[in-house]
Amino acid sequence: MLSIGYGFDAHVLEEGGEGLVIGGVVVSREWSPKSHSDGDALVHAIIDALLGASGLGNIGEYFPENEKNRGRYSIDFLVDVGAMLHDAGLEVVSLDSVVILESVTLIQYLEEMKRRISRSISASKSAISVKPKSGNGLYPGQVVAHAVCLVGK
Repeated sequence: MLSIGYGFDAHVLEEGGEGLVIGGVVVSREWSPKSHSDGDALVHAIIDALLGASGLGNIGEYFPENEKNRGRYSIDFLVDVGAMLHDAGLEVVSLDSVVILESVTLIQYLEEMKRRISRSISASKSAISVKPKSGNGLYPGQVVAHAVCLVGK
């Protein structure tokens, strides 16, 4: 059995704060997302894609905006989702994603992002794709992420 899942997330950026985390990697100290957790839009989109593909629900069901999750690292959420997939007998066959961000260049962080994501969900790094895009003025002051995945038994 193979299943496809899709996820999306977006956050408005503001100057200062705790920093901008994408794919579990701090990519900027100049910008921070307005968010309840660390605001890692890429990981949030990946989580929703994985939960959707596995029929397990959505990110808000497992990681609601409450005090327990305030300021938490989203990569920790992804570790929990990876364990849920494992418990359900599922594995990630392929995960493809796009991050749209004008304010920070991501190319130098891609390998570390893929390493952290793959380790979190016990998938091969070669099964993970992260593609940065500038958006060409479409999303100024925001970080936007899309993810699609294929999971199988």
